[in-house]
Amino acid sequence: MAESTSVPDGCEDLYSSLGKLVVASADMESRLRYVVSELAGDDDAGWIVFEGQSVEWLVTNGLAVLGQLEEMRRWPGGNSTRIRSALLEAQNANRLRNLMVHGTWRDECILRDEGCVPRPATAPLEGRVYHVCRSRYRKGLEERQFAISDIDALAEKMWTLEQELRESKDAAKDAWLGRT
Repeated sequence: MAESTSVPDGCEDLYSSLGKLVVASADMESRLRYVVSELAGDDDAGWIVFEGQSVEWLVTNGLAVLGQLEEMRRWPGGNSTRIRSALLEAQNANRLRNLMVHGTWRDECILRDEGCVPRPATAPLEGRVYHVCRSRYRKGLEERQFAISDIDALAEKMWTLEQELRESKDAAKDAWLGRT
């Protein structure tokens, strides 16, 4: 077997945080699928269209459906703004999640000359700092620093977004039905 250059043993904090992120992202994606399906007027057979679709697809089509619902003035504009914001935040969170989940993790920076994107100076630092490189180079070589607290914060954000997607859709539906 070839010698591994990955993060060595003793990184349970990293593995635990990445596992938490995977669970949170699955919860958010499931809620996103449900919300977009509901916005599109899901019926008994319509759910099949949304199953297996990527977050990018769900957000793109969710925004398109939302635009149509706005044209129909189905509910007050603030409801659409809230849903749109949650959709776009979910898309951005998922992009960062993809780097973390599909990237290659290291103890040290490997792109010293090309530059590793450092953590924001204002981000709270808890736990070790690691380096992750994009594993799909066709999208460009990228390396970034992340602390354990950054991974945990993204997981928490995804759970918050899961809740916001649900609540914003429910508020819009209630407004449409005159229950607000």
